[in-house]
Amino acid sequence: MEIQPGDAAVITGAGSGLGEGLAQVCHQAGMRVIVADIELAEAERVASEIREAGGEAIAVRTDVSDRSSVEALAARAYEEFGEVRLLCNNAGVQIFKGLVDTSADDWSWVLGVNVHGVIHGVAAFVPRMREQAGAAHIVNTGSISGCAPYPRPRTMLAGAYITSKYAVVGLTESLHDELEPEGIGVTALCPAGIRSRIFDAERNRPAALGGPAPAPVEQWEGMEPTEIGRMVLDAVREDQLYVFTDTWPRRFIERRHEAMMAAFDLLET
Repeated sequence: MEIQPGDAAVITGAGSGLGEGLAQVCHQAGMRVIVADIELAEAERVASEIREAGGEAIAVRTDVSDRSSVEALAARAYEEFGEVRLLCNNAGVQIFKGLVDTSADDWSWVLGVNVHGVIHGVAAFVPRMREQAGAAHIVNTGSISGCAPYPRPRTMLAGAYITSKYAVVGLTESLHDELEPEGIGVTALCPAGIRSRIFDAERNRPAALGGPAPAPVEQWEGMEPTEIGRMVLDAVREDQLYVFTDTWPRRFIERRHEAMMAAFDLLET
């Protein structure tokens, strides 16, 4: 999809980390930006920085796990800008627990944000995109963790997160096939490491699902969000289905698919 100055972009989870980087890169490309985040103060900060740099941006508090909140975001976006050319379903959370130790509340929170957040974004925006003139594109933030397993220390077990990101990648692949004939592009963003606050995601965990908690592990250094943001916009322009951000996970993806092919080979013996 060709990106034109004045095109509108909606980005969830845009108050920090990758979402903030996407918002800044969209602004640099001349786009108008809706900065959506559950932390309104952070969304306002990002939108204010864009406006101070000469861009056009508004902040909208959005809880992506709540379908009515995402519907309200879509309504506001179309009320303000009349169209949305780019939707980035980016908001995500993470916990560090083995699968057996993952509680019902853990599952509800992680799947509610990571999976239902994308589902709600698709449900709220695609019908409106179908009615507007011109092309549109959707980017769903998955993870390299949603493409292949790789070794982790026991302190970094994240089965619920990995499960959710496999779902996002599968959803995105299916959505791509459904919407391609209609001129709506779809991309799965599968980063391998980002400088972000996702390790501290439980700061925003709702009381009904266990409440806020301090970060259980330290954030490691990752790629700058704006660097990944530029990769995303290039992928949108080229209508790429996948965006990977580093080469090191390739061997794990190859190993997974080799195991699958070996299982098929058994059928031929």
